Amino acid sequence: MGHPSAKTALIERIRSGEAPLIDLSEADLLRADLQGVNLVGSNLERAALVLANLRGARLTGADLHRASLVGAVLEETDLGAACLRDADLTAVSGGRAVLEKADLSRANLRGADLGGANLREADLSRADLRGANLRGADLRGANLRDSSLEEACLSAANLAGADFSRSCLRGAAFDETGEAVGADFYECRELDPAWASGLIELGALNVEPPSDRERRLISPQ
Repeated sequence: MGHPSAKTALIERIRSGEAPLIDLSEADLLRADLQGVNLVGSNLERAALVLANLRGARLTGADLHRASLVGAVLEETDLGAACLRDADLTAVSGGRAVLEKADLSRANLRGADLGGANLREADLSRADLRGANLRGADLRGANLRDSSLEEACLSAANLAGADFSRSCLRGAAFDETGEAVGADFYECRELDPAWASGLIELGALNVEPPSDRERRLISPQ
């Protein structure tokens, strides 16, 4: 039998519980099966985790700054207080993931599935959430200032205290919204008027009717 590759050996070390002792910055973990592993507090800055399986893994407080997690499986993964600033999470599968107080500022979450995820008090400022599924997500106290939420699904999400200031909401869906008390929509752009009145009734703040120009952009010609 040949010797295992460096990548295989690294994955085995992580699975055996050695991750906290290893500097994993810029590590090649493409398609790695890391289900349920302990990566609490690990340094994964700029790591390649494309299509990796991290279902149920623990990454609380991990540093994933500028990491690539395109298409990764993050279902029920604990990323509480993790740093994912500038990370690429395009098309991740993150149903019921825990991202409470995580730093996702400027992260690419385009097409991400975060249905039912815990994003309470997460920093999503300037994040790209175009086409993301946030159905049923907990966004209480989350910071979504200046984010891109075009065509995102926020149906049945808890938006209480979330800050959507200056975000772009063209085509975003807010039906069945459960809570929106204190949610701030100051200077948000292209919010469909069909959702605006409902959000106001639920206690959202600074929900303004769209301008004539925005109405033309929203309404089909």
